[in-house]
Amino acid sequence: MNWRLLPPLALLAATALTGCAVPPNQVVPQRDGTLRATTYVQADEYCRERNASPKWLGRAPAESGVLFRCTTD
Repeated sequence: MNWRLLPPLALLAATALTGCAVPPNQVVPQRDGTLRATTYVQADEYCRERNASPKWLGRAPAESGVLFRCTTD
């Protein structure tokens, strides 16, 4: 076995096991067009950057954050 490949493979395996595909503090679009954020503050900042205000749709599944949409009222 090529020993130089072992460290990169170990790092790749650790990344896959910890679920680092999406940072936990990122706003994530859902299939139905809604957005999910970890906190209300984060959702508010996301919409304000887009000159909009958040419309709260409730808690995300499994209490994993909040669901919202940005509206330009």
